[in-house]
Formats: sequence, C-alpha cells, structure tokens
Amino acid sequence: MLYEKYRLPYAREAVDDLLRHTGDVHVVADIGAGTGQLARLFADRSAKVFAIEPDPAMRKVASASLAGYATIEITAGFAERTALADGSIDLIVIGNAFHRFRPEACPELRRILRQPGWVALFSYVFTDQAFTEMLSSKLTTLKGLADRTEKSWHRVPIQELFGDGPIQTLNYRQWHTEGWEAFFSAARAGIEAPEPHDQDYVQFEALNRDIFDAFAVNGSIRINYETIVSFGQPTCPGG
Repeated sequence: MLYEKYRLPYAREAVDDLLRHTGDVHVVADIGAGTGQLARLFADRSAKVFAIEPDPAMRKVASASLAGYATIEITAGFAERTALADGSIDLIVIGNAFHRFRPEACPELRRILRQPGWVALFSYVFTDQAFTEMLSSKLTTLKGLADRTEKSWHRVPIQELFGDGPIQTLNYRQWHTEGWEAFFSAARAGIEAPEPHDQDYVQFEALNRDIFDAFAVNGSIRINYETIVSFGQPTCPGG
C-alpha cells in the first residue's frame, strides 16, 4: 500500500521527548492507526499498544508491517466507538487523523483514558511557504478532491478533546528528498486522493507534476516539513 511505503515519517525523537513529560506509560492506544506508523514507535516503550483502525485494507497492511511487534494488538474500531474498556489507557496517540474524527470521538477518548492520563496528537506541516502555496492553489482546483475532503474532514477543534486542560507542543524540523515516483506516490497515498479510475486522476497527476517540476533540482525535490506534537491531560469540559 502506498500509504505505508511513502507517507512522511514522524520525528522518532518526539517519542522520547513526550515520555519525558508523561513519565512511563504501560498501555497506549493509537487511534486511527492506519498501517501502524505511529504505533510502532511506542512498541518498545510500553507493555501494550492497541492499534485501533476502522479500514480493513489498512488493518491488513498493518498486520504484515507490525507482525514482529509482540506488544501491538491491531483492533477494528472507530474513534467514536473504540470498544476499549473504561479507564484502560495511559496514553492515547493520534496521527494525522484527528481532523477526520466526529465530535462524539472526544467523550469516547476521555472515557477510555485512565485518570490522570495523556493524549498526544501527532501531525506535520510543510514549512516551505512557496511550495505550500502552490500545492494548495493547485489542489483546490480539483472539485472531486475537494468534495471528498469536505465529506470526510470534520475538523473538530482539538480543545474539544482536551477540555479545560492546557495543551503543550513539541516541534521538530525535518526534510526528505525524493524523485518523481516517490513524490507522486506520496501524493496518491492521501486517503482522499483520486484513484486511477476516478475522473480527476489525470488532472491530479498533471498538477503534481507541475509542482514537482517547479521545485525539483537534478530530478529530486526536497520536502521540508515539521512534526508537531500537541499533548496534555484532558478534562471534562468545564470540570
């Protein structure tokens, strides 16, 4: 699966830094785990990691990629219905999936969290302004992509999850160099990206080629980005 092979990695040092704030954690839940990219970073730092993922294709890839991690259990579930027990999790981690969660995910995640427990949201942003502006301006012209994004992105504010609890952040500058094949494969790995049979696929490929050609040097492009970890101890809103 393209998602597993070409998705940009999170900064590994973020895990050590996060655990210096939280202290030891015994049970971790990766919600919206995808193929397990984030879950594996915690596999040797805790006694148990639940990788909760609703998509069967993602779980199938995760089963293969995480086969060597005895502490990880891959489980079918949703952020809004995890099927985990009340107060059973010391640390909840969420990758670039929180913007797809519905509002009812917030009380569900607080339900499974052992008090006082921790939640950490991992995301990344591109840091090259010219690249970001061109990417955004090009992709917003694709109606199919925009419609799929609007349908699946619920954009719940993260404060809805943390309640009155303060939110701390960690930041890590990173970069990654890739050729056209890897660049376009990474673009295709996006969940809302068109498939080859979709009407907007040809235009999607052409737009990405324009972006690549604009920034490539000697056949490669350098992607500058930043991993951001937002973390804290959620409280019930108003309490």
